[in-house]
Amino acid sequence: MRHLLLFAALSACHPVTGSRILARDLAGADAQYAALPSTLIAGFSAEPGAPRVFTAAQLRRLAAANGLKIENPADLCFEIPMSRLKEDDALSAMRRVLPPEATLKILEIQSAAVPAGNLEFPLSGLQSAGLWRGEVKYADTKTFPVWARVSLSVNYSAVVAAADLPADIAIPEGALRLEQRTGSLQHEITAATIAEVVGRAPKHLLRAGALIPIALLTEPPAVHRGDSVRVEVRSGPARLHFDAIAEAPAFKGAIVALRNPANGKTFKARLDSPNTAILQLGGVPSL
Repeated sequence: MRHLLLFAALSACHPVTGSRILARDLAGADAQYAALPSTLIAGFSAEPGAPRVFTAAQLRRLAAANGLKIENPADLCFEIPMSRLKEDDALSAMRRVLPPEATLKILEIQSAAVPAGNLEFPLSGLQSAGLWRGEVKYADTKTFPVWARVSLSVNYSAVVAAADLPADIAIPEGALRLEQRTGSLQHEITAATIAEVVGRAPKHLLRAGALIPIALLTEPPAVHRGDSVRVEVRSGPARLHFDAIAEAPAFKGAIVALRNPANGKTFKARLDSPNTAILQLGGVPSL
């Protein structure tokens, strides 16, 4: 309460932008403090919208502790500048994270004042109902929440599954189609060209008509369950070749479970290529 009364008695507060009030801020308000080291910390800034008042007694003690005698010091007030959030500033911050072709209109914006700082509206703050939450970064490391309601639509190219796409199977070009769409901004990155998709495989089943999320695509296994694999058995200089059946999907360089169709025995070998596996033994194999 005492600080509020002191603040009311002062004509104006001096603006500060950092989390700490330094001697150079004091010097900017009163030249008597210019002899202090400029980076000397006088105290911490108050929260946005509140003043930080240094009384004459506090300032006299601070100066004396640093070898400076101040004649008739006056109370000094500092505050983080506050202002209404401007629609143009919000639009500019939003445009920085949107594709150029996006249609954007602000329907409502918060009326409460915000501190001076760097305004950001990250895509992660955009909600499906059109509420977009952002923040002002101020005082070095602090943030102040802001919000706006927007109308937003985007024209985009989308790769769509023309048929069901099974998991772990390379996608052929004929199973895809390219569409031009208009809608809300997609938080999940989806394929915009067929070249991004052809030859890759979905990690799980995608139904016909679905968009193709990039994060869902991976390289297809070199072999699938039931594929025939040529096995080369190595034991010293000896080499033995025969055909086996893959018991599970596997990637090149991985160990794959195989079954010898001649006797039904299963074994493991390293997949060297899509149709070749190598089994290194210390003696004569029994497969």
